[in-house]
Amino acid sequence: CIQCSLSAYLLLLCQPNEYLSTAMMASIYATYSQFVVIFFILFPLSGLPLIESFTFTGATHLSRATAGWQNNYFPTKLLLPPPLFGQCQSDDGADEQSNRWLQFHMMNLLQIDDDANRQCEKVKVLSSIIKSCNSVLKDRNGAKHDRNKEVQLHNLPEELLPIRCFINTSSRSKDHRSCFRVFSGEDTKVSLPPNVLLSMNRPFTFLRDSLSYHSDGSENKRGGMMYDGSEAVVWCSLPRSDEDFKFCSSVMDDMPFSQLYLGVDHDEDYVDVELDVASISKLVSQSVLCDEQEINEDGKTSRKYTIKTDDLNVIQTIVSEEVLEYEQQALIKLIDAAVELVRKDPLNESNEPHLVLLAHCVSSSVVASAISSWKEQQLQNQQSPQRVEDLLHQALTVVTFGNSCRSFCDGPAYIHISMFDDPWTNAFGAHSGNEEGSGGGRNAVYFHAYSPYDDEDTNETQHTNLKSHNAHNLNSCLIQYLCLIMRINGIQSFRALYDSARFVDPTAILDINPKHFAVNYSNHGELVIPPRIDDELLPAMIFATGGDQWLWDNGDETQTDFDEVLPDEIEARSHLEESFGYSVFEEIQETCCRQKVIKR
Repeated sequence: CIQCSLSAYLLLLCQPNEYLSTAMMASIYATYSQFVVIFFILFPLSGLPLIESFTFTGATHLSRATAGWQNNYFPTKLLLPPPLFGQCQSDDGADEQSNRWLQFHMMNLLQIDDDANRQCEKVKVLSSIIKSCNSVLKDRNGAKHDRNKEVQLHNLPEELLPIRCFINTSSRSKDHRSCFRVFSGEDTKVSLPPNVLLSMNRPFTFLRDSLSYHSDGSENKRGGMMYDGSEAVVWCSLPRSDEDFKFCSSVMDDMPFSQLYLGVDHDEDYVDVELDVASISKLVSQSVLCDEQEINEDGKTSRKYTIKTDDLNVIQTIVSEEVLEYEQQALIKLIDAAVELVRKDPLNESNEPHLVLLAHCVSSSVVASAISSWKEQQLQNQQSPQRVEDLLHQALTVVTFGNSCRSFCDGPAYIHISMFDDPWTNAFGAHSGNEEGSGGGRNAVYFHAYSPYDDEDTNETQHTNLKSHNAHNLNSCLIQYLCLIMRINGIQSFRALYDSARFVDPTAILDINPKHFAVNYSNHGELVIPPRIDDELLPAMIFATGGDQWLWDNGDETQTDFDEVLPDEIEARSHLEESFGYSVFEEIQETCCRQKVIKR
């Protein structure tokens, strides 16, 4: 009986399980485990039929069945990655070929080396890694997605029907690079090439009205408390989920956003690629990799490595001039169209929306590089530098969140938003603590505060993960801080926010230095910034908007409990109603919590 029972359960586990539900498989597996434990304790000889069962079913078939069951019922992200430079089993299960895990030291990866030759060498190696990974991903995605397969559009908006033939409906993420996302309600990506948009008579009006995400609330409001319809707002970022756009739009009082795809949205979390060992050794010598041990112990010239696709997204922004060439060209064309509109209609009598570019983290580097390239092209055409900068300033507004770039050229109207305790912006980004005139562009506006997560414990992911500190989190800190500033001052556009922050009243003559005032509200032009905005209002706004559902926990149990740094409902309600009036807490929750937020 014992032998038959164990063999039956083992054979059932090894069979294809597409006809068994998750509950049934879990019950079978639990019962089988109980059999093994009980019989090994009570009857030591029961190990003999277990061994016979393993022999009967075959080790290869058993491992394949177990791996299939695990992949079907356990998310990939829950699987622990292999150790640094440790061995990890290949996809085919063979033990002969083992991969080494490459984990990048983000601080050293983003750091620009003072030695130009070493920096060029690092960029060259990183470019080769990107090309090798893209080749592997291209072959893998080509096997999954048919090149000629297109998505059938069923929910296309009426205003897009006349240009239906130009819409990109490819099932491959690679084909949507440098295109504008179409919010059609489809499950797959649908986009519009930039050449089609910019060939229209009023491209920015079409971008605002037809290519932006509009919630039901924004359509009913025809604008909002922080949006007057005078701008075409474009997110320049990697492909983001619908939940991201819905949440950011709802926090900004249902502000419409459009998106320009930067890079490729990888379907896998990891990629296995064969790389030159000598190139990896160069990265080790520059401390770009976390492990500095000898990696060429067996004398091989090439080896298979495992790399996280999130790291590839960061690397491609470092070598953006080579890898993100199409994305930069799309941004250059967009800027050129905005400047040309200013040349032809400096008073904006046509009432065309103003162009605003939004970027978060490493995406700001791509935007800065594109602006610099456009400016260099104009200067090569023998145009005056002052004239070029004036046109840029009038035509373009750039808003960055937790940027990691200090090469913003002069010209556009820059608004840089970051936290004082953001380790990545402090190390690599443009902020008010930099030397005068360096990094953020001339006449840039900076908004800083302390996040509620200032007391977070340092963990081992600090240098290997851009999500190591929630002060860098867009959905749980930065977007709420921008919302507070615009809501307190009644600002309805990003350009109005910039102009108000830069405003200097020529008639204001004070007989005492403002630093001696008991309360100094107006420290950003004519904007009112409450002195306790980061201690009271920011945590309350994060709680009211549901930003606590987007916090990064990094799987670290020793990290500070977020319930201790964020207020409860009673405290959050009191802070918000004291500043904005009664029932404001319910209004914010009604706007921001209509959709269920997926915790990340």
